[in-house]
Amino acid sequence: AAGAAAGAAAGAAAAAAAGAAAAAGAMQEDVIEIYGFEQVLIGDPGNRNTTGEETAWFGDPDGREMGRVDELYRLSRYELSVAQHLEFVQAYLPFYQKNTGNNHISFTFGGSSIELIGGVAAIIPGDSPQRPSEMNWEYMARYVNWLHHGKLSDEWAFESGVYDTSTFYEDDDGVYHHQAAHSPNARFWIPTLDEWTKGAHWDPALEDGVGGYWQFPNSSNTEPLPGFPDQGGERNAGDDTSVFPLEIGSYPEIRSPWGLLDLAGGYWEYTETPTASNRLGRRWQRGSWYVDDSYGSELAFDYLGLAWSITIDNSLATLRLASAAVHPADLNRDGCVNFFDVSLFIRWFIDGDERADLRLDGSFNLDDVHVFQGLFNMSEDLL
Repeated sequence: AAGAAAGAAAGAAAAAAAGAAAAAGAMQEDVIEIYGFEQVLIGDPGNRNTTGEETAWFGDPDGREMGRVDELYRLSRYELSVAQHLEFVQAYLPFYQKNTGNNHISFTFGGSSIELIGGVAAIIPGDSPQRPSEMNWEYMARYVNWLHHGKLSDEWAFESGVYDTSTFYEDDDGVYHHQAAHSPNARFWIPTLDEWTKGAHWDPALEDGVGGYWQFPNSSNTEPLPGFPDQGGERNAGDDTSVFPLEIGSYPEIRSPWGLLDLAGGYWEYTETPTASNRLGRRWQRGSWYVDDSYGSELAFDYLGLAWSITIDNSLATLRLASAAVHPADLNRDGCVNFFDVSLFIRWFIDGDERADLRLDGSFNLDDVHVFQGLFNMSEDLL
């Protein structure tokens, strides 16, 4: 097995060149590209929570605290695209059909843009692969598991790692048992309510560098306008539902303080955070929908602190991928993904070091090698 590890890892090394992700200050963008996602570093760890006054419109007259995150992490600059979603649907389809018995792709799995055409998962003709896509929380968790395991095609790679799908059931009393939060070792995950809120609204430069929250996710206290970008629109929303949502990134100048786009409009975005400890079947979602029915109201979806409860099994939203601050293949934490990381993995593997157990199943075998190879190969986007 060790020889196989060395051969597979060395083969991965030969396919990539050395690279680096330079450290940066809080407001100087630090971006790495992973699997086509531009992952932006969210800095200023230990920022304060919102105050009750700032979030009084949450539905609670005393407001609600949120937004503090004590660690560095990354968020995707964009919402999940149809093309990125399609790759997952194609990979998981055999297991979906086996486990559900369906001979079609449900909306909860494929969203509104992906269906079976001639027995093959494909984008509906005329739809754009760069539009935002959506699915339910349960399939989103499987998608994140798949990324965590380097996009392996084995069924276990979809069903564990970040979220344990064996917990995905509702008992006879109507109680949901779904895992409440991502596993501590997660390389990718659905962002928490705090992480989403910080990435969308927190600005370390406000209040003379003390930091503060903008009311809206466009680095402003003025609600972003719906409409076409060439007509003054500031978010991916409008009355013409035959056109909206537009492709992701259509409003490049409308950004959060961290440089995140499309936080307003497109699709509602899931967080992993349950609405209560005893309500694991409902999670908070943030952002606004392209059908802009809340614009201009006191409870407009894009307000700071305005989160809505959404069910995990039959409601649809999109994903803004969260990830660890360090590239998952940067094992020696030097800011580069290169042969030195391969060498380190081989040494861990041969020595039986638990850090080489990338599947986290308590054993060392080719599964761990394949996970590392998948994680290493994603660095081709970075280098």
